[in-house]
Amino acid sequence: MNDQHPDLSSLNSTFALDHFAELASSMDVQMFTHLFRPVFGSRLPPALFMHLHKELIAKAFSNPPCQINQDSDRPCTYDSQTGLIQVQHDAVARAIDEPAATAPLMIALLGAFALHVQHLLLRGSTALGLPEVETPGAEAVKADFVRTLLFYTKPLTSGGTIATVTEAGTEHQLTLSIPDSSQYRVNRFSAGRGDKNARHSYGHQSIEDVLEAVGFDEAQRQAIYFGNWLRDYSQLIDPKIVQPQENAGVDTAQILQAIISGNLPRVSREKLTAIVDLFGLKAFQALQQTPEGRENYRVTPKMLGVYRAHEHIDNPTTLDREAFDPRSIDPEFTALVLPEHVANKVLPKRSMKRYIRRPLAYMVKQLEAAKKEGMTATGMRLFGEALHVLEDYFAHSNFIELSLRKLGHGEVLVWAPRIESREESRHDIPVITGMFGALDIVGSVSDPLANLLYTDNDAPPPKAGERSDFDNVMLILLKDEDPFLVKAYELYLNARDGIRGSAAYEWLQGVIQIAEVPSKAVDYASNLIKKPLLKWAGDHIATLQHHLGGDPNQDASIMATHSQLAKDHDTHPFHGLAVLLAALAVRDVGRAMYQHWTSTGTEAGDPREVAERFMVHPNDAEWFEQTVDKWARENPEKVEQGKSLETLRQLQRDELERALKAIKSRLDEAVKHIEEIEEITDTSYWDIVNLPDAGPAPWSR
Repeated sequence: MNDQHPDLSSLNSTFALDHFAELASSMDVQMFTHLFRPVFGSRLPPALFMHLHKELIAKAFSNPPCQINQDSDRPCTYDSQTGLIQVQHDAVARAIDEPAATAPLMIALLGAFALHVQHLLLRGSTALGLPEVETPGAEAVKADFVRTLLFYTKPLTSGGTIATVTEAGTEHQLTLSIPDSSQYRVNRFSAGRGDKNARHSYGHQSIEDVLEAVGFDEAQRQAIYFGNWLRDYSQLIDPKIVQPQENAGVDTAQILQAIISGNLPRVSREKLTAIVDLFGLKAFQALQQTPEGRENYRVTPKMLGVYRAHEHIDNPTTLDREAFDPRSIDPEFTALVLPEHVANKVLPKRSMKRYIRRPLAYMVKQLEAAKKEGMTATGMRLFGEALHVLEDYFAHSNFIELSLRKLGHGEVLVWAPRIESREESRHDIPVITGMFGALDIVGSVSDPLANLLYTDNDAPPPKAGERSDFDNVMLILLKDEDPFLVKAYELYLNARDGIRGSAAYEWLQGVIQIAEVPSKAVDYASNLIKKPLLKWAGDHIATLQHHLGGDPNQDASIMATHSQLAKDHDTHPFHGLAVLLAALAVRDVGRAMYQHWTSTGTEAGDPREVAERFMVHPNDAEWFEQTVDKWARENPEKVEQGKSLETLRQLQRDELERALKAIKSRLDEAVKHIEEIEEITDTSYWDIVNLPDAGPAPWSR
């Protein structure tokens, strides 16, 4: 006990209640519920928050009395049995002697008050005869209440009364004194989402390392990778997700029926592109530090495009004969390709499927355009798009398997049956790729989308009145949703403007890490996007699982799937070898492009011709042989895995099941959150519960 203040007898504080009531009075019941329901329990009925809102405005809410406790080991605790806030004697004594100690005491009083509110809400839920619901723990409630209340109320300033104490019969006011914030670490504009998992494919971004060796600096490698990255994320613009464009096609009735039946989740292309732009803001921060940089790397629908199988060397075949024409969704999609289509025939001289000609043409087109454009942001983006196709040739085809067979590993599975007629194919097994190729991007949507929506860089936060790129994109995502959600986000922006430069807020940031958390409207918007994306990803995995049973090595009527051929992830035994070969190809094409752009030589050759030499049947080339032979001698167990159909099937099953489990869990979370928000935004609900004769609060009955 502090010996300097032995006669402290009482403490009274209405600080928390006053600020809570003031905030409640500044907004309608919907917005109040929107902000505080997640704090106390997102499954508590909105009717309870209607009563809480009314009592706060009417100054009828019970303020918990405080009692000074000599033995407490915490500054403040709440006793739900007595309804008392127990305040530690030494914490009060320090606040009297040291002005800077008033701020921590304020935080403690707010936290204890939050537990009192939650206790009454839970008691009210019981009084209404409702089943018990899961609510956040005490520490989470205290922290979230402080974050929300102090973010949305008027900025605190030194001099306000936080409590009145009685010592030796005399009352004293404890006035707030904001400590110097310079001694604390300030985390500005951080949403506090610590999960930084990002998609790691087999090595697309590793081209940066390879291109360094041929002369490209870090900024140039990032600019090239941006084009590569765009081709990955264009897979999100899938005809099964995208909302049909007005007057886009001829099969409108079928599209509408698919939407009604739930088979076609609706997300506008504009919103999907906005999501990818947010990804780009996070992944390519260094390229977007100036207005010119932002303009060069702003992801637009034209720049992103849509999913086209040939940009990933996927087999474009669909097995669903009832499928709608993707061009009726958006004319930029490509036409359906059914199994009997000529694209599935083999080019006899090249011994590869005819549909591979289109990826080759696309790569050449991008390389020629990049050569002409030069070492500009556009030129490097086009070059990266071309390299994406080149790299995918080794990851998405059976080139690796055929290479191993050529070097004596004749039992390695090649995922295509032997062709006996030399008129049909010069080599007995052709180069093929897999169907349903969007598996690459499934990992991106199975991760919590919100983790990628928030920036966590050290860039200064927007000044008061400024709107960041993040803000502008969020307003796009909220467009056409409930107007209430736009209003909620604008409330957040206004609150953010209000705390800019606040000494109290900077101190709070450093001490209890109050993040500048945007309104829950952000989470709602992200979940609206996540729901169809996750459903799409789950359906995609289910399709792949269904096709694992067949054996394309023996049955010509069965086409290999992407999951059977793809070496993007290190679960595939040939992942490392695919990386090695792709790196060799990118190095040589990169050297040729660098020499062309910088006029430093021609010995590396024309970039187009160099790239074309890599996209051939392995029986028609030798460049890879030394690398493949060395890898095979060093990895005999992986070569053996590549010979076993059941081993590969099990690896594929395990990977797909892990992804599907994660997707289902996150889909459930998204659906649950959407339902919670829609309860609040349902105007008809508030028309009913907000009647004048709604009666006393349940906790008072």
